[in-house]
Order: sequence, then C-alpha cells, then structure tokens
Amino acid sequence: MENCGSPYFDKDTTNILKGIALIMMFLHHFFTFPEWWTDGISYPSIEKLIPYFRSPLKLCVPVFCFLTGYLYFFGKNKSFKYSFKKITDILIAYWSVFFIFAIIAAVLVDYKYTPTNFVKECFALYRPTMYFCWYVMFYIPLMALLPLIKKFMLKNIHIDLIITFLLIPLTLKYIERCVHNDIIGHLLSYFEEWLPIVLTGCIFAGYDLFEKTYNLNTKITKNKALNITLYLLLAFASPMGRWAEPEIALSFDRLPDFKINTDALYTPVFIYAVVNLCKLIDFKAVKFIFKKLGKYSLPMWFVSCIFFGNCKSVFQPLLYYPHNPVLVTVWGLILCFIPAYILSFGIKAIQNLKNKIFGLNRYLK
Repeated sequence: MENCGSPYFDKDTTNILKGIALIMMFLHHFFTFPEWWTDGISYPSIEKLIPYFRSPLKLCVPVFCFLTGYLYFFGKNKSFKYSFKKITDILIAYWSVFFIFAIIAAVLVDYKYTPTNFVKECFALYRPTMYFCWYVMFYIPLMALLPLIKKFMLKNIHIDLIITFLLIPLTLKYIERCVHNDIIGHLLSYFEEWLPIVLTGCIFAGYDLFEKTYNLNTKITKNKALNITLYLLLAFASPMGRWAEPEIALSFDRLPDFKINTDALYTPVFIYAVVNLCKLIDFKAVKFIFKKLGKYSLPMWFVSCIFFGNCKSVFQPLLYYPHNPVLVTVWGLILCFIPAYILSFGIKAIQNLKNKIFGLNRYLK
C-alpha cells in the first residue's frame, strides 16, 4: 500500500541535497577528466587520485535522478499535463542558457551550426555547446512516461522491485538490440542506467522507507553523538561504494546479459545520511550556502557548460586561473552562480507566462 503523506525532508533540505550534489558534479567535471583540459592546464597530483574519485563523485547524477522520482511522487497532479509543465520548465531554462552560449560561440570562436544540428542541440540530442546536458535528453521522455509507469507501480513493493530491476532493464536491453540509431541507442542506455534510480525514488516515497528506516534507527539508538558519527560514515562510505562495486552483472540462459546499477542502494543511503545530519547539526552558514547553490543548481549546471563546450579555449583558462583545486572549485561556483542568479529572473518570468497561457498554474507545486 503506497504512502500518500509528505516527503521525509522539506524544500530547504532538498535544496541542500541539490547544493551538495552540484558541488560533487563540479568536482567531477573540473578535475576527473584531464582529457577535457585545454593546453597549459595541468594538475599532476590530482591525476593520480582520479581512479579513486571519478566514480564516487558521479553519485551526483543518481542523487538528482532519485530526487526526480521521489519528489514526483508527492506532486498533487501526476498527469500528462503536469509532465508537460515540468518538461517545458526545464526546456525554457535550458534554452535561456543555450541561445546565449550559441551566440557567444559564433562571435568568439566562429562556430557554425547547421540547421539540423542546432535543432538537435535545442533538445540536447547533440551537445557541442551544452556539453553536460545529456540529462535534458533523458528528462523529456522520462517525464512523459512517468504518468504511465505510476499507474502500475506502488501496489506491491515486491512486484515494484521486480519491475524496476528486472523487467524494465531486460525490456530496454531487448529494444536496444533491435534499434540501430545512435540517438535512440544513447537514450536507451540512459534509461537502462538511470530509470531504475528514478523509480527507486518513487518506491522510497510510496512506501515510507525513509520514515521506516528512521523509526528503526531510533529503536537502536537515540544517542546524538553516535548518530552523527553513523551518518557521517554513511555519507562518506556510500559514494565510495560506487568505486568498490559500481554494478552487479547478471546472466541468464536465453536472456540478454544486463547489469543492476548499485546506485539504487548507495543513493538513498547517502540522502538519508545527509538529511539526518541536517537535522542534528545546526551549521546555519553552511546550510545557507548549500541551499542557495541548490536553489540555482539547474541554471548553474547549464552555465558550467561554457568551460567545456565549444568555447572552452576562451573560458577554461578563466575557470582554472586560481590554480589551487579548492580555489578553482569556489571560483567556479561563483562564476556560475552569478549568471545563473541573474538569468533565473527571466527564466521564472517566461515559465510563469507559459503556465498562464497553457493553464498550468494549478500544477505549480
């Protein structure tokens, strides 16, 4: 029986989670792919650590995927019209940054789009400018499908687990074998990897799993210091789990081989630990910073593409100017926050106008 209550954590805590995931994303992009750096940029000491930190830092992706599913469950109107609102919201934010960057690329590096490629990048199907925005390509069909998926899930947790980790991956694997199109192939690979994490978020919401875990936790111990220690260990250990065991490979007779993404385990553990640390530790200044970063995480993610897309030869030296990795990270967050904050006013105005035109105001939450 599914839960119809409220989320385990509030909007402020959601933004803190997004802010932490954004910092992980920036560290992942800024420092774990030396092949993306332009000439003259080098961090030899960091390069030695890349095998250990590239995978753990990528937990940022399943955190956003999990939150997509978890928060979708608590939407009041989980209809196709609600999905249309969410899809158009992210496209408006994406286009607001992409169109500006496309002009910058044309002026500064004389980059020329073909009409076909420009239309493709409008939907993240081709990304020379918006280098990191594959999630937009994934998000559009995801939100279109969730109202259908919701109809046959959250009736029985055992059936839901079979659907999420066996039926859906196998079905997608069969479809992928039959399709010989690069764009569809990439999309199917994204769904194989990340749809189970989105649905895990729905399952945790629908069956009160965070609340049940917390109730069990309090039966074991109510000692604040012990709980803080436990949650800190879980918060650090869960990302490292991706490095130790990123997936479980399964093989059956007469069925295609497929893999279970272990992020379905690590991600809720990480989120549960961070949420409870927020409840137990009152570092107001730190929480304020994370909340602000989380609130503007979407446009900040889009803006960060300027450092690695077709304008990276111009803007990447600006990003890495401080040379010190800690300072580069802080500097990168500042460089992305300021334009994201300014753009957010225009993005919000256009989204509100769109919602009014299409009668979507009732779907604002």
